[in-house]
Amino acid sequence: MSHYILELALWTLVIFLFGCLLGAVLRHLFGPDEVASRIEPEDEKPVTVAAPVAAPVMAEQPAVPAAPVVAEPAPVLRMERPKGLAEARGGKPDPLQRISGIGPKNEKILHTLGFYHFDQIAAWTPSQISWVDDHLKFNGRIGREEWVEQAKLLAEGAFEQFENRFGRKKS
Repeated sequence: MSHYILELALWTLVIFLFGCLLGAVLRHLFGPDEVASRIEPEDEKPVTVAAPVAAPVMAEQPAVPAAPVVAEPAPVLRMERPKGLAEARGGKPDPLQRISGIGPKNEKILHTLGFYHFDQIAAWTPSQISWVDDHLKFNGRIGREEWVEQAKLLAEGAFEQFENRFGRKKS
C-alpha cells in the first residue's frame, strides 16, 4: 500500500516540475513585451477628459433631527487592591463570618489579605471589589451577596436592620 502513496507523490512532483518548465518556456517565448503590445492598440486616439460639471444647487432642506444617542458600553473598571492592615485593631478581628457568603475558609483568606474588620469591607470601592473578586475567583459573588452593604450595617452596629434585611447569622 505504501508503494502506491510513494508512486503518487513522485508522479505529482514530476507533473509539477513539468508545469514549471512549460511555464518558463512560454514566458520566455511570449514575455511581457509581447503581451503588452497585444493589449495596447496602436491606432487609438487619446481620450480627453471634459471639465467637471457643477452640481445643481438644491433648495436648503430643513435640519434633520439627530439620531438618538446610543449608550456606550460601560467602561472597564480598573482593579485596585484595597489597603489591608498588618494585624487586627486591638488584636481582635471582627467576626467576618456574620456576612452572608463568608465562611471559615474565606475569613482566613481575607485575614491573610489584611481585612479584619467590617469597616474595611464597607469602604471598598467598585474597583477594589473587582480586585478582591478577581483575586479570590468569586465571579461576582461579592456584589451578588452584597458584602459591602452587609459590612456597612454591621460596622454601624445596626444589627436589627441587618437581621431584617439579610437574616440572622451566627456571631
